[in-house]
Amino acid sequence: MKKGKIVFLGTFVLLSFITFLFTNNSLSKGETSEVSETSPKLLAENDKKQKEAEEIQSLLQEEDGLLEQVSNRLEEKGYEFSMMLAVFSSDDIQVKYIVSNKEVTESDEETIKSIFYELIH
Repeated sequence: MKKGKIVFLGTFVLLSFITFLFTNNSLSKGETSEVSETSPKLLAENDKKQKEAEEIQSLLQEEDGLLEQVSNRLEEKGYEFSMMLAVFSSDDIQVKYIVSNKEVTESDEETIKSIFYELIH
């Protein structure tokens, strides 16, 4: 009797697992066809955003551009640093300066921010 319960339970678990896999596979196939229908639209939109981001990045990094001016001022103040730039869109641009030659105090942070904002405005 105990052996029969184990076989029944094992069969039930196996059938449940196969049913789960089958329904999950069916759902994912439906999602894939929807994505492929909108894929050209998404690709065109992503290409447009990428070109916009590249234009902004090149403007910021051009010779005597904003980032070069900020770098020059920071070097004049004695900062050694690395800079990271991330352009996600024209409304979402992130610039991070990592100072490597000394511990940065709140005063230093304010100085760096003021140089950056002074050149923007």
